Amino acid sequence: MHQHYVMFKLKDKYKKDLPEIVEKLKSLQDRIPLIRMSEVFVNRIDGPRSYDILFHAVFDSTETFNQYMKHPEHVPVQKYIEERVFVDRIADIDFTD
Repeated sequence: MHQHYVMFKLKDKYKKDLPEIVEKLKSLQDRIPLIRMSEVFVNRIDGPRSYDILFHAVFDSTETFNQYMKHPEHVPVQKYIEERVFVDRIADIDFTD
């Protein structure tokens, strides 16, 4: 199993796009069957070191995660978000039995 965590901090001028970004992230699971499960969390306590969004997705394997990264439904969402964030942090974790 492969778990993918991404934290996003939006540029101030794009804070207004937060609901749209959340919706785009939530819709990925319905449009990409490679995603076993996903969650989107929004930070409600603003601070100088806080992030705005946490996206968590689970995949069967690193191979399916790599396929997801190139998936035609994922790429435009990734580009849309990349234009609106100035900081992101990514953690990818493989679990083996």
